[in-house]
Amino acid sequence: MKPHRPGTTAMITAVLTSLLVAACGTSGTGGRGDNSQTTLQIWDFSAEQVNFHKDVAAQFTKEHPGIKVEWRSITQADYMKTLPLAFQSNQAPDMFYWNATGLSQLMDQKWIKPLSPDGTVPADFTKRWPDGSFLEGINMQDGKTYGFPFSENVYWGSGYMFLNKQVFQQAGLDVGKPPKTWTDLRNACAQITSKTEAECIAAPTKGEDMQRIWYGLVSSVSTDEFFDYKTGRFNLTDPGALKTFAFIQELNKAGYLAPGTNDKNFSRQQFAAGQAGIFFDGTWTPSVWAGQGFGSDKYVVAPRVNPDDGQTGAAGRNYDGNKYWVSSQTEHPEAMWTFIQWMTDPDGYFVKQYYKNAFGTLAYVDNQKMVTDPALKQIMRIGAQPGYRVQLPVPLLKCPDIAKSKAYVNALAKSPDGEWEAMGEALVGGKPLASVGAAIVKQRQAALEEGLKQEAAAGLKVSMDCYTFPDWDPTEDYTSDKYRS
Repeated sequence: MKPHRPGTTAMITAVLTSLLVAACGTSGTGGRGDNSQTTLQIWDFSAEQVNFHKDVAAQFTKEHPGIKVEWRSITQADYMKTLPLAFQSNQAPDMFYWNATGLSQLMDQKWIKPLSPDGTVPADFTKRWPDGSFLEGINMQDGKTYGFPFSENVYWGSGYMFLNKQVFQQAGLDVGKPPKTWTDLRNACAQITSKTEAECIAAPTKGEDMQRIWYGLVSSVSTDEFFDYKTGRFNLTDPGALKTFAFIQELNKAGYLAPGTNDKNFSRQQFAAGQAGIFFDGTWTPSVWAGQGFGSDKYVVAPRVNPDDGQTGAAGRNYDGNKYWVSSQTEHPEAMWTFIQWMTDPDGYFVKQYYKNAFGTLAYVDNQKMVTDPALKQIMRIGAQPGYRVQLPVPLLKCPDIAKSKAYVNALAKSPDGEWEAMGEALVGGKPLASVGAAIVKQRQAALEEGLKQEAAAGLKVSMDCYTFPDWDPTEDYTSDKYRS
């Protein structure tokens, strides 16, 4: 169980109230201020992009004087509570960022409407993306388009290792020869802790922030999912996961993880301040540090480390890049569609400023041409290595009725943070993950199997076979031809 945080409900209510008061303060009726200008509200939790969003909003209004954009960000933890409350009170924004669940659940919650007023999008819009980017059940339903891939899936994601140049130099280590194996990592940590005042690894372990080090290690063993598509089972207590977590416990016991139950922001600052030598995170991290004045000349990006006996898994590529959604409660679908087309113009202002600020890699842009930041360029070189990130099997492509199925989503909805809670308990208490994590695995698997049985009985062509791909090698792409074999 998560520890109770006094005042959380009041804090979330205050955040929601401030957002809604600010939104309503700009418009007398339905988001219109002076009855000649439409105001669009966009919400997300990208705190490091606040100034960027103000800039692009001003530029959009300059080009479209009849539409004003107010883009608001709050902290991620508060956002995940605030947005549902906004929908419940019928005061949701016009567009919002959400990647915690996919199309099916968003449709069930009645949170979204199509990108365009009539639900169709022209070919000159979809051609901005690679073929296969728009799929029924992923970002389309009944022929209407609800989402668009924002982040691409080759380079974008977690599982990169960052090395602080100053700390490595003080330890007598060469950042040009980063650790490649678990033993290398142990040895580097031993040298950093013995020869410097810094911690070895700034590893946040508070809640789901533990994903930084977890994905940085497990992605070479199995996948960065809590589900094994080879066997069709939730895998927190499978041998690969247990092996990885035991290594994290070993690092912690040896004093190689920074002490305390820290969140990602604290750990990032710790690394940037030279108080730790190593940090695991994702493609977005360079922009976070740049906003703190910690430039890419002060650190090196390296691939994740492999187990001593070699790589047996890889980070997964999937269709989770659909992150911005049009709210079902918007009163301005035409204006929203105008903004979306402007935002996704590959040669437009939004894109150029996004790359100027090195925020990451977009799905509808030539990243090789646009990326200039040295750290992002290195991330792209790493991510493009064969087998570093692989295309995961997609149950929907094997069984089209999965688009109508709720079984997997409902299984994930049971104790949503269950895996992170189990790992936190095991790490703090020094307990075996196999015993602590057994309950959440059993609960999820039972919910998935029972849900699929009920749906099959109701006429859907779904079963556990849809989620099982025994011919898959987790170090290789599951290519489209395999669905026909």
